[in-house]
Amino acid sequence: MIGSDTFEFLDGVVGIAFSPRLGTVYYQPLATDRIFSVPSSALQAGPVPFGEQLPVTLVGRKSSQGLALAVDPRDDTILFSPFTETAIASWQPRTNQQRFTMKLESTLLLRIIISLISLKTCASIERLKGIYSWKALEFAFPNYHARELAIRDGRFIPGAPIPIDVDFYHRARHGSVVFISIPRFQNGIPVTLGYVTDSVSADGNPIIAPYPNWEWNQLGHCDAITSVYRMQVDSCDRLWVLDTGKLGDKQVCRPQLLSFSLLTNKLLSQYKFPRDQFKEESLFVTLSVDIRGTGDNCRDAFVYIADVTEYGLLVYDHHNSRSWRITNNLFYPYPPHGTFHIKGDTFDLMDGILGLALSPIKEDGDRILYFHSLASRVESWVPTSVIRNYSLFHEHSDAVPRSFHTFVMERSSQSAAEAMDNNGVLFFGLLSDLAIGCWNSITHPEYGGTNTEFVIVEPNTLQFPSGLKIITAKNGRQEMWVLTSSFQKYMADTMSSNETNFRIQAGYVDELIRGTKCNGAHLNSNLNNLNNLNLNNNHGYGAPLFAK
Repeated sequence: MIGSDTFEFLDGVVGIAFSPRLGTVYYQPLATDRIFSVPSSALQAGPVPFGEQLPVTLVGRKSSQGLALAVDPRDDTILFSPFTETAIASWQPRTNQQRFTMKLESTLLLRIIISLISLKTCASIERLKGIYSWKALEFAFPNYHARELAIRDGRFIPGAPIPIDVDFYHRARHGSVVFISIPRFQNGIPVTLGYVTDSVSADGNPIIAPYPNWEWNQLGHCDAITSVYRMQVDSCDRLWVLDTGKLGDKQVCRPQLLSFSLLTNKLLSQYKFPRDQFKEESLFVTLSVDIRGTGDNCRDAFVYIADVTEYGLLVYDHHNSRSWRITNNLFYPYPPHGTFHIKGDTFDLMDGILGLALSPIKEDGDRILYFHSLASRVESWVPTSVIRNYSLFHEHSDAVPRSFHTFVMERSSQSAAEAMDNNGVLFFGLLSDLAIGCWNSITHPEYGGTNTEFVIVEPNTLQFPSGLKIITAKNGRQEMWVLTSSFQKYMADTMSSNETNFRIQAGYVDELIRGTKCNGAHLNSNLNNLNNLNLNNNHGYGAPLFAK
């Protein structure tokens, strides 16, 4: 019944809306006053086996039937059009609050419904943009013969290289560079540190060139680069490179930390860690560069380094060219979280400290180093003024254990990479949730639980976020860059070169956290005035984001 007209119409499902952040599909049949939901992962899993049913949930009952549905991407409020009331209504499922936003004539009602659906679609597309993707990595060999020779000699095994990290550098005159690391934890990796070129292989895979050149990536001598898990661009136009010195499980060279000028691509510094600061099973996988200022302060850099398998934190003092090792119980894995479940694949990995993130500089001049083990769901922290104190640790690596702290609450799953923006918002991958999470350390000082929130959920493109960086573009706007891979399929031996396995994605930080508690304020989800609707959504991806 609409207005004074009455008719019968027994139609099924007509209204569908998707919440990327929750990974939930909402739907409504026309001939009902109810809204249902189903996880998008269940729909993507293929046909339901005989005798089983989709995990459908009744969200609730509306005031009357309706046609279209939309989800506000800011806070997942459901927008719909109840026919009997000839209105636009909003419904927040978490609070069960339903509100008629406005009474409308039928023609205007239909136009606004279409506009709201368009708004939702544009917002979800632009939150995280695909930059590059690969089924298998390809490299810029000098020529076809060189590639074939590398394959014949076993230096390149197509399908073997697995990228782990990404970083971005904007050059003033020659465009931008996207760096990528490919550790040599198995044979057949011709390049361990490279950058993505504009060329594409015959199979459509972006071609990776070695950085700074082939000579630095060749095996055989320890003054070159052996194996890199992660690297970082700093504010002084340098690329810091953490070299494990390992081929597979064998320590063939000492771990080292190198820095290159991004203006000249020449080596600036090379520091080999003393033998008493690493062990046979050590694996240096993550670095976090601490620079407070530019110019003369570029020399006063500290680098914090995670030893994931021997559960240690190393501190490198660039000015004094020295380092020290720190041990603490919080660097160890948590056995209950050593099993990983990622999109149907299960594997065990008892890795310790891996994720590192630095806070902005506080009023007292100090910074906080946040850290977590891969096999854990807890986040910990320590003031950098503590770990930068050489006199505390150079003889006692386990000194001042009570200066290291753990938050009481936990996140929803294990996490690998993390990074904090200039406003104190921490971003981190959530492996089992196939999501990126966030936490505002300023407005919600306690990490975990309901203080953290998903900024985006995407089962197909966020399977294993192993590299995550926050960069500031030349216009001052912050961007999140993330590298994801089918690493869980490598661990479970189910990887296929017939499907996309690796992706580099990026998005504006302010777009990602809009409408979440990480934004520092809750946006009004009730559309009290039609003029407040930005139906054109002018937040497009323009320069300098993703610029070449």
